[in-house]
Amino acid sequence: MSRTPRKLSEGNVYHIFARGVGRLQILEDDEDNAFFLGLLGRFTFSGDCDLLAYCLMGNHFHLLVKMEMRRLSEEMKRLEVSYAQHFNEKYERTGTLFQGRFGSEPIDSDEQLLAALRYIHLNPQKAGIAPFDDYEWSSYQEYMGRAKAELASTSLALEMVGGTDYFEKFHRIECDNQSFMDENTSAGQRARKRLTDQNVREMAREVLGIDRLSNLCEMTRENRNTALVALKDMGATVRQIERLTGISRGVVGRVTRK
Repeated sequence: MSRTPRKLSEGNVYHIFARGVGRLQILEDDEDNAFFLGLLGRFTFSGDCDLLAYCLMGNHFHLLVKMEMRRLSEEMKRLEVSYAQHFNEKYERTGTLFQGRFGSEPIDSDEQLLAALRYIHLNPQKAGIAPFDDYEWSSYQEYMGRAKAELASTSLALEMVGGTDYFEKFHRIECDNQSFMDENTSAGQRARKRLTDQNVREMAREVLGIDRLSNLCEMTRENRNTALVALKDMGATVRQIERLTGISRGVVGRVTRK
């Protein structure tokens, strides 16, 4: 069966996303995130090509790029193959790492571009991982001048919204979870205490002796279920456990409710 042709953008701007096969955690730690950004930095962004935004999310990633689709497809293939080789060698696995071909959404107006950029940057907050303005592995920090990396072309969006102050307000005004930004409320205080993915990984390593949460899939059902319950008792959310272990939310919820 032939693939559905991609919808093309007149301005060659696309929101790109890709996920680990079976929701597998493809970015296990900071080293993986840094390696991925290193590969992204070797993307051929020259001439009329730009990386406008990015966000790494554990089992998937988002990019906002300006690049002609044929060239983009070639560069994405190089990126995914190179990263898969790194991941499989590091974690002694074989087989496909990414689920199908990467997804793409054409961006055909300034309004769509800003909406896509904001959506990408708000991903960590909406997923309950961290407040968007504290998250290390997105281009938001570059836009605010707080990142070591210089991968994103920030001038276009900053000019469109009127500078960094308005850029921050532009993100906050549409943020769905206000509790992250209002620490004076009880909801905001609870949100700030929510465990990050890194907190959960560290507790799993120290308390359960599990170096990689994705290894839970290889355990016996009894041992796996015991570990899932322990993670939930430590304060991890069902959504976090699904994201970090690759075990479906339905299974996690059923096990941890017992």
